[in-house]
Amino acid sequence: MKVACDIDGVLLDTVITFCELFNKKHGTSYQKSDVTSWEFFLDWNIPEEDIWDIFFQIYADSMSTPLQDNKAPEILKSLNSTYDVSIVSARTPQYRDAILEKLRFHGIMQGSHYNELVLLFHKPYDLKIDQDFEIFIDDNPKLAEAINKQKDKFLLLYDQPWNQEINETQNVIRVGNWTDIELYFKKEKKNEDNNES
Repeated sequence: MKVACDIDGVLLDTVITFCELFNKKHGTSYQKSDVTSWEFFLDWNIPEEDIWDIFFQIYADSMSTPLQDNKAPEILKSLNSTYDVSIVSARTPQYRDAILEKLRFHGIMQGSHYNELVLLFHKPYDLKIDQDFEIFIDDNPKLAEAINKQKDKFLLLYDQPWNQEINETQNVIRVGNWTDIELYFKKEKKNEDNNES
């Protein structure tokens, strides 16, 4: 089974760093909890280009961005020993070296924790749906909407303030942390083993 794991909002808590940089630049006091929609720049009445300028700054130097969950590296490694895990992110290829450096900094190594790093453009927002994966671990509500129309793809939707309007369905399952992700895959493995016996 092929699994696609996102970076921002799943492995790295990028929006915390974003708010820090945005507040410093604009003299505001936004927090992660204020990012309540995927296109939050519309709510904040800010040009989209300004938002992406800061995200690109983070992508170029992710070293100050914290892990989303300290258990993520260990659980990711365990998953990759059973499944074919790739890291799939809407960060363009120009940031590949910075991403690899940040992942290594957190002990997330290609070969042991994941097999391939796949980088895509950030638009259209559901671009990942066209990739050859059965299960996605992602925080993107637009991807949830696209996967709901599929029969053979599943999304573990990482709980974030910007995806609260998405309801769970048969193939969109909300997870609150990496322990929830681990439990989901343990249950899947048990079901697979039972079906084989």
